[in-house]
Amino acid sequence: MPSNLPPLNGLRTFEAAARLLNFSRAAEERHVTPSAVSHQIKDLEERIGVVLFQRSRRSLILTDAGDVLLRGVHAAFGALSRAMDDLDALTHTPVLTVSVPPSVAMKWIVPRLETFRERHPDIDVRISTDMELPDLMSGDVDIAVHYGNGDYPGLVSELLVENSVAPMCSPRFLEGATPLRRPEDLSRFTLLHDIGGDEFGNPAYDWGTWLSAHGVENVDATLGLRFNTSADVLNAAVAGAGVAIGKTALAVDDLKSGRLVCLFDAIVAEKAAYYVVCANVPARSVKIAAFRDWLFSEFAGV
Repeated sequence: MPSNLPPLNGLRTFEAAARLLNFSRAAEERHVTPSAVSHQIKDLEERIGVVLFQRSRRSLILTDAGDVLLRGVHAAFGALSRAMDDLDALTHTPVLTVSVPPSVAMKWIVPRLETFRERHPDIDVRISTDMELPDLMSGDVDIAVHYGNGDYPGLVSELLVENSVAPMCSPRFLEGATPLRRPEDLSRFTLLHDIGGDEFGNPAYDWGTWLSAHGVENVDATLGLRFNTSADVLNAAVAGAGVAIGKTALAVDDLKSGRLVCLFDAIVAEKAAYYVVCANVPARSVKIAAFRDWLFSEFAGV
């Protein structure tokens, strides 16, 4: 190994500090103390003879030298990761760890996963259900489907499918002696509430917001059944438990099959969407590229 290369552990600590621009958060990620991070950065600066960060009480900024090193470290870690993938492919069945929100796993991934396994029987897929975006730089998770704004610095983020919300229910509610025809008719039906938040801690688009926006005054939005995940809300609506404010992207299979119908021509576009996110090596990792391509083929036209 060339003698001018600093220790790998110090470079990993530098990468975390440079990416997070915070020694304390880097320490948490690296499972060491902030003083240990500071010491490793100082040792690295002394070894290579340049200052990597501009430090103040309130901020941490990369110097030009730090930016050059960060780009080099990312390239080197990427090359090392690809080499390990290639080595693993020679000796083991490739393991692909995919992070998705619980509702995406239940409504999208699991019902479709057999088609991926048929195309790629040599890839062992492991699903991790996470509401928050995991640390994709660590290598513990290979690729994620995440609901958010798509702005994830240092990562590759591609729009998979946009989302809207709309009142939806079983088509049985449109039949019978007292069918659901107008928003005012909701007073005779159970409202299903999604109380799960998004990645920013904002509540899901709720019945109170929808009723107010559409001028419906005779329906009490505080009543009804409450669920922690969007998938549970949709499944309850399919079962005929009530009327949901549902995510159209998640409900695509239920809507196409006729298990659910949207009501009142009242679809509201959301700013957040579903993104495919991974570290900056999708084209050079066979297993990641295969899963990414499969996702886009499955959800084309959704």
